Amino acid sequence: MRFGLSGVFARMAGVAALFAGVVGLNSTAVAAPIPVEIKMTSLQAIQTANLDKKADDDVYVLVTGAAKGQPINERLPQGKTWPANNKKIPVDAKSPVTLWKGDLDDGEFALVTVTVMQGKGGDEAKVKEYLSKIAAAEKDAAGQKTLAAPADVKKVSSAALKGEKAVVSKIKDLFSREKKTDHFGGLFNVLIWNNKGKIVKRLDPIGLTFGEHYGDKEKVYTKLKNTRNNVPVREGSGEYSLQALGPTSDDQTAIRIKMLENEYIKTPDRDVKNTTDYLVEIQVSAAGKPVKWSLPDAAEQNSLGENVTRIDDDIHRFWDWAE
Repeated sequence: MRFGLSGVFARMAGVAALFAGVVGLNSTAVAAPIPVEIKMTSLQAIQTANLDKKADDDVYVLVTGAAKGQPINERLPQGKTWPANNKKIPVDAKSPVTLWKGDLDDGEFALVTVTVMQGKGGDEAKVKEYLSKIAAAEKDAAGQKTLAAPADVKKVSSAALKGEKAVVSKIKDLFSREKKTDHFGGLFNVLIWNNKGKIVKRLDPIGLTFGEHYGDKEKVYTKLKNTRNNVPVREGSGEYSLQALGPTSDDQTAIRIKMLENEYIKTPDRDVKNTTDYLVEIQVSAAGKPVKWSLPDAAEQNSLGENVTRIDDDIHRFWDWAE
């Protein structure tokens, strides 16, 4: 069969139009949202807030912040508490708890704030007041739906942390033993951002909010740091052994946050020192796969103006954030 020149040109034009359509389709295609999940894979009391060390703590978690410009506000477990002691671990890898999950489109982010509390959570007015103060501290982040550049991750994280530190530095005005209220355990933020199909993450503990970094005087902190050799770890036999744990798991897919308070309790006879010491483990997954955490080196550290001189030993070494 023969074609005239006009037929040939027509067929070529058709192919060109089809090719242009395919190119146009590819150039305007939008990447699918990435499903992200933040899990608490461990919540452990090393030393309880309860003065009776044979008794359990009641523990609950407040999850706040904003995702894609929408507020997050949840209490876990809902309507109740977890019993916790050094050998009674309420949350572990066999029974992880989802703190937040959702799909993030390109540019969208979630800032998830986690507060650990010891107590029954029955004083709703005080908890509501606390949450109101934290929400005000995070108002700039809560008003945004997307981030434009990597520098914005640090900017949003630092702004939220600065506001939160102002709240937690005065936490005893709201929660204290003298007022017979719940006990503030610790606070940290996890920021997750979809940057052109790649998940960027950052974890910021609130750091030292009262006292000095070193020594055993009164202090309150939430840090990424090495623990002492005092964390009960269950062996395969079911027995516990005391171990020292670092901020990341061996495979780096989990990050551990240490929460400690040294305080002196007034008794009729004398002041008694009590230490509350908790360890929380967090895992982030993107598209169903756990992502790895890394710690900044000394040159990258940012202590938000504290200008701390760190003592270079395993017990006192800490990190200001993880990514």
